[in-house]
Amino acid sequence: MRRGIISALLIVLAMVCAGCKDRMEINDIAMVMATSIDLKDDGSYVGMIQVAVPARQIGNVSQGRNNYFIEAGTGKNAQEIMEQLQGKLSRRLFISHRRVLLIGEKLARKGIKEILDHFSRNPKTRLRTFVLIVKEQEGRDAIKVDYPLEFFPTEAVREMEILLGRTAVTIRDLLNTASGEGIEPVMGAIELVPGQQIGSEKSKNKLTFKLNHSAIFKNLKLVGYLNNFDSQLMLWVTGKLKRGVMTLQLPEHKGNVGVILHSTSREIVPKVKGGKVSFTVHLKGTGTLEENNTQLDFSNPNYYHLVEDTLKRVVRKDTQKMIANVQKKYAADIFGFGDQLHKKNNKEWQKLKLKWDKKFVKAVVTVDVDFVLTRAGMSGPPVHLRELEIVK
Repeated sequence: MRRGIISALLIVLAMVCAGCKDRMEINDIAMVMATSIDLKDDGSYVGMIQVAVPARQIGNVSQGRNNYFIEAGTGKNAQEIMEQLQGKLSRRLFISHRRVLLIGEKLARKGIKEILDHFSRNPKTRLRTFVLIVKEQEGRDAIKVDYPLEFFPTEAVREMEILLGRTAVTIRDLLNTASGEGIEPVMGAIELVPGQQIGSEKSKNKLTFKLNHSAIFKNLKLVGYLNNFDSQLMLWVTGKLKRGVMTLQLPEHKGNVGVILHSTSREIVPKVKGGKVSFTVHLKGTGTLEENNTQLDFSNPNYYHLVEDTLKRVVRKDTQKMIANVQKKYAADIFGFGDQLHKKNNKEWQKLKLKWDKKFVKAVVTVDVDFVLTRAGMSGPPVHLRELEIVK
């Protein structure tokens, strides 16, 4: 009896685990590595995909083929573009491995609400795909750029986002921020700049990627950019700064020092009184001295305090200036001040959320900074200085 029951269970399990009816062989798919989307003058969209060429990935390098190829499609929405692209390919489109989505500036300024639904609704979309704006150019210009260090050029953009610790935003991050209260999206922006390639041939200019800005959105429309330095400060205020680089001028010592920020945090304290909103931003961090272009001997701990005080003063001043500029010029709460008010004083937030745009612009923001320099490198003074030149 017992053997009969076990045999019956094994038969049932064998039937249930027989296989996947919707499986696809790798030889039947076209693996999409990156997508670009742009707005045409007639209001329709043009999209391009970067598709991997499998033959190159299995060691067949003797045919002189590229690692990838690019195909384009047009349509009134993203789905029409994908259907048109599918009609040009001998294999089924596979978007679950897509790493980067590039959006042209023209489309970003018009607004990206209409295209976002496709990427959130399609279950095959990879939510960890990085989203970037192509500053002052089209997404299709960026997807065509060749980059020799990576098999797929757009992979370089992804690696730069991760390596530099900038505003790396995925589709999931974008959707979460767009649907949240009291915060506007901000994402990475790349520029296409001339890059000089020197080899056996004559020097010739080719375009390459430069990740140097952050794109500010309001109501899912691009309204402006932050430069590299202000992007670092913005990330510190939002608690997302993983690594930062700062050059501090020390005029009284005729030179500058370079500081690497290794550990940062922030606390935002909201206050509502008489209908007026204010925020106190507490920034904390630690770092190391990586370059000393002065005559100071950093074996003397007093000079640590000099660098710390200088950084505190610079960050406090420039952060307040950056926040005020965003308030006045863009009226976009990219810092999540409204979100902090929502979390810490929901009663007041419910009164203010419908008019938050106006309240954010008029909010008074105060910044204070606490920074500790933990190390000054392998030497005290610059090693090339003579003894008489060193300030101890």
